[in-house]
Amino acid sequence: MSETGAAPRAGGHEELESLVASYALDALDPSRSAEVEAHLATCPQCRDLADSLRETTVGLSEGLETPPPAALRDRILEAVSAESDAAPATPTMDEEPTAPEESEDATPRRRPRRRAVLAGGFALAASALVATGLVVARPWRSQEEKDIDEVLAADDAREYTTTWRSARITAVRSPSLGSAVLKVEDLPAAPSGKDYQAWTMESEGPVSAGLVHPDDDGDSRTLLSAGSAEGAAISLEPAGGSEQPTTVLAALDYS
Repeated sequence: MSETGAAPRAGGHEELESLVASYALDALDPSRSAEVEAHLATCPQCRDLADSLRETTVGLSEGLETPPPAALRDRILEAVSAESDAAPATPTMDEEPTAPEESEDATPRRRPRRRAVLAGGFALAASALVATGLVVARPWRSQEEKDIDEVLAADDAREYTTTWRSARITAVRSPSLGSAVLKVEDLPAAPSGKDYQAWTMESEGPVSAGLVHPDDDGDSRTLLSAGSAEGAAISLEPAGGSEQPTTVLAALDYS
């Protein structure tokens, strides 16, 4: 079975390093992904490798949005795992092993060779993913994007919706997570010199949650703190935002 479907287990450095390629393709289950993320937080070498592979994925996939054929993803990801597990060839019984040289740089030579194998295997698999549309042009998923997905998938998530400026405004709140997501759909571009701004509605009044930058389709998702919030809102403000709303709010009440 490939690493993408394996059950979580504690692993040493080399095992976790071998999962970096699958992690860079967002192909691990959540618990395994968490293992790799914890390792990256303490291992600069693997973190550098992950950053390099992420750049490769985004660069190769630029401009591609074709849906992949069914069941192809698993086959390609198995190739990622197989390449990641590969190691430099060892001598056969007919070959005389080469004695290691007594020098300061003889010991660390295995790491660059293994790293090259990992990168090479990733490049082949990533190219196949790109060619089939399994990887599309998008920035690497940030922690905020992962937190947003967690709120939207929460068992206790509740949705509140309104219409504003011809757009659909939705707040999805998870009390157990103490967070909410403000989603906008089909929001017109802000006029020149203006920005959209999100707010959490607290008992003492609106608190800024940052600017909202819809994409070309007028869509965006903003993570909000909702621990003590009574609602969420959006408004049109002068460029750069305001300390307090200067226009009428499109507000959503959590009650």
